[in-house]
Amino acid sequence: MKTQFKILILMFSTSTLFYAQNSPAFQMDEKHTIYKENFKTNENTTFVLNLKNTSAQIFESPDDKVYIEYTKEFNNTRKKRIKNQLKHLIVLGKKEGNKITYSAKIRNDMHYNLYDFEEFILKRSEKEKYLKGSTTKVVLRKSLDSILHDIKASESIYRNRFISALNRKTSYPRYKKNNQFTITKMIIKIPKNIHVRATLEGSNLVFFDDFFNRSTMNARNSKLKFKTLSNPLNIFDVDNGYFRATEVANGIYSFANVKQVIIGELENAQITSEFTKLEIGEIGRGNKIIDFNSKYYLYNFRNDFGDFNMYTEYSDINLFYPKNIKFYLETIGYNTLHKNKSITTEITESCKNESSKMIVIGKESNPNKIKINTIHGIIRFGEGFIDLGE
Repeated sequence: MKTQFKILILMFSTSTLFYAQNSPAFQMDEKHTIYKENFKTNENTTFVLNLKNTSAQIFESPDDKVYIEYTKEFNNTRKKRIKNQLKHLIVLGKKEGNKITYSAKIRNDMHYNLYDFEEFILKRSEKEKYLKGSTTKVVLRKSLDSILHDIKASESIYRNRFISALNRKTSYPRYKKNNQFTITKMIIKIPKNIHVRATLEGSNLVFFDDFFNRSTMNARNSKLKFKTLSNPLNIFDVDNGYFRATEVANGIYSFANVKQVIIGELENAQITSEFTKLEIGEIGRGNKIIDFNSKYYLYNFRNDFGDFNMYTEYSDINLFYPKNIKFYLETIGYNTLHKNKSITTEITESCKNESSKMIVIGKESNPNKIKINTIHGIIRFGEGFIDLGE
């Protein structure tokens, strides 16, 4: 346990502590400005952001400049350790024509080890609960407000789960009593009319304002948290890690092996996913989902959601009926298990391996239509709850 505690302390000292924004101010012994610069932009500017094993807080710029400030503050930390931490930082910023490039990374792979350590502890804790508890799990319909609250509180919820898994009743201020304590802040302010191209590895990005920029993002083993994403030219490729957004309106999003995707409202977006867990609070108009072997939880539909289409294979789809809305639901495919409340229907594979209509609910003349084309999957339908039967 002593080793785990040391790793936990290192985790807080090497990652950006977003708690610092909301926690009482601490009087730190020493502050180092790693990088501080601003760059003038225009509507043709591209901002290239490369982060590895680090974290950043993103805000909308108050003017037409990109602002970057990267600092580390130390408390009760030996000079040798401060020097060691600083020498492992590699930071570069430059502007060439209409292209601004900012790169920051930590040379060692400590961040990955800590990331894996957290996941290991959480999985072990959840496995123990599973072995002790019931094999039946019921999922309740979540309201949009509930999903938005989960997204807003996601970091503290995650941290509380981790601390609970370590069986430690502790809180942030207690870490000040330790001999080594560091607060890292990287704040980036971006004008909303420029193109942002981000490559992230083992990093954590939190957007504190709605993000209207055209964005091309490639993220691996990272955590992304947004308010509203609304640019129709958005292209996101996320592999492993976490993705949370209060609203996704427009754009193309690819998720592979992502531990958790939580989206409050979804509208006019295309999602391609595989081996991922996704929760969507409310589905609006113009959405299309293509999936392989993921788990979907679709809680609510907007009154005028129109056509909603899913194309899936080996997927686990949990869909709550639209509330107080007339709708038409049709599933097409074969070799799929349907669970409609207490009724279970298995559509076996035909000898010709040809897709056909499986389940139809409602009238096809209804303006709101849900169409799911699936094979080798499970589709569960519910009103107030869904029994997963696990």
